[in-house]
Amino acid sequence: MSRLQFPRCPLASRLLAVVLTMAMAEAAAQAAEVEPAEDAVYRCLGIRESQPREAIALSESLLARSDLDKLQRIKAFACKGVAEVMAGEIQQSQATAAAMEEAIEDAPELEPGDRLRAISHVGRILHEGAQIHRASEVYERVIAIGASVGGEDATRVQATTFNNIGLIHADFLDSAEAADGYYRQAMELYDSIGERSVATLYNIGVNQLRQGDRAGALETFREAAALVAKESGKRVIALRIDSALAELKPGLDVSTRLARLEAIRRQQASVSDTIFEGITLARMAVLEAQASQPQRALADAERSLELVGNSRTPPDIYFALDALTEVHAVLGNTRQALEYATRKHAMKQQALRQQRMDMLATLQAGTHDLATQLELERMRHAEQIRRLQEQRARTLRTAAIVGLALALLGTVAVVLLQRRRQRQLRILSERDALTGLANRHAATAALDTMATRHPGGARDVLFLVDIDHFKQINDRLGHDAGDRVLVEVAARLRTACGPGDLVSRWGGEEFLVACHGLSPDQAGQVAERLRKALRYTLRVDGGSCDVSASVGLAPAPFFETPDGEAAYRWDRALRMADRALYVAKQRRDAWVGYWGGQLPAGADDDPIAADPETSPHVTRMPSPAADSPSPQPHSVVADPA
Repeated sequence: MSRLQFPRCPLASRLLAVVLTMAMAEAAAQAAEVEPAEDAVYRCLGIRESQPREAIALSESLLARSDLDKLQRIKAFACKGVAEVMAGEIQQSQATAAAMEEAIEDAPELEPGDRLRAISHVGRILHEGAQIHRASEVYERVIAIGASVGGEDATRVQATTFNNIGLIHADFLDSAEAADGYYRQAMELYDSIGERSVATLYNIGVNQLRQGDRAGALETFREAAALVAKESGKRVIALRIDSALAELKPGLDVSTRLARLEAIRRQQASVSDTIFEGITLARMAVLEAQASQPQRALADAERSLELVGNSRTPPDIYFALDALTEVHAVLGNTRQALEYATRKHAMKQQALRQQRMDMLATLQAGTHDLATQLELERMRHAEQIRRLQEQRARTLRTAAIVGLALALLGTVAVVLLQRRRQRQLRILSERDALTGLANRHAATAALDTMATRHPGGARDVLFLVDIDHFKQINDRLGHDAGDRVLVEVAARLRTACGPGDLVSRWGGEEFLVACHGLSPDQAGQVAERLRKALRYTLRVDGGSCDVSASVGLAPAPFFETPDGEAAYRWDRALRMADRALYVAKQRRDAWVGYWGGQLPAGADDDPIAADPETSPHVTRMPSPAADSPSPQPHSVVADPA
């Protein structure tokens, strides 16, 4: 069947797009006359990804209305910005993001949660529009605001933001290792509110594949598949996970893998997941090449590149190019394989150059002193050029020197800014967002560097601190009260510990303190000091409650060998401190310690450590009886009516 063809005219196409947009805007405006503002806003947010052109028209009609409040206006900007990205209007989306930021600044009365979500949307628009440097700055603001707001919603937004920062490092900065750290932080935050994120698990699996860890990726995708099976409305990401598993599952022959991938590809086509249909085709092409199906492999690889060609994520295109490179290599087409490999390399270089240019532009716009210095430098050299017009050779030489100096200055500025950005991101990755203490990852790294021996038989000591009845505080007074307790306990621990001690949030309501070079008596004194420091009364609008904590301690190394050399294993000490904490929790508001002695020659420390209570080589250190309270139920006192 023939098709009508028209001459290609860019100007006509643009005029047609303008006319269509104006027509849709007029139709949307007419509908908006009878549609309540709040309903129209939520309708716009619901269609911004599936029907971006209609959403743009609807958002423009909304922004022209006079009955929108400030929050509704911000939501209309959010709809418009995302829809413009989906429609490929990247430059306009960046202008919309700037307008949305102004609207947020003009609304200081916004609730903290609404402000947090609004700024997060600005970051998404910039991120999806490949404005990576600006998006990173906005994401940093989101994390800082989320830490101050607290609560489950803020934690969820922070987790999403860490996930998005990981995507920036993986997709645009070619830094899979850094991306993995941010994904893991996102999962820790989700875990802290009892949730798991399919999207973040999927991103971790993809990142593991890029690092060559196929076994780790297989386990991650299996976990994601089990999780998505329990949720509804997740068909698109479920198919993406199935595509990865079809490639990774062991024990399948090539024909079985191809059959599964073809079935998945058809389903992806039915739900219009075009980009990932292309990814699945790339996987099929590689398998077909290995199965001696060259023509089919080549056709699928070329079709894969067509489908991912409009992706805003560079690794999607790299995936298709890798498939074409491998297919041509198997076919013996060395020149074509080299061309596709070179094309991928050029795209990576261009992406990195673009990021450097964006960073330099932001630096010039935001650093007034540097801009002034550069302007004065330009004026000075302009005056020199004016005076030396008759000496053309010298003028050209001077211009070349000026150009080199400016290029060097720009390069140095970019390097300094990148170092500062990496330092800021590293600090964020090492700190607990709520309490400001070192997180578990940073604490683990610090424990790995602790000294192994101290003079006089002293040892490093680990203290595990657990807040008593923390769940009751959350259940009876709310999670905001629980967050206040966590922040207050962190502050009291800082005050009670010395400048050289490690103080960290280990997870949930549990904290870890590590002190250097203590004797058993000194360790007991520190444990008692910590226990007393954490006894106080929390007062909130809904009532008050007594707060206390239990402490378990153990030295690192836990045992000493007969020759006096310490067998340094802080993980062993941590397990023993955890056992001691379990015993202390039987009483509450108490501390218990286990202190390993010198092992006999040839003795195995594992059975001894498994049952420290009965071992003659382990000394139990209970809290002082005079100041230890008897077990009491946790009190929560309601304010009088």
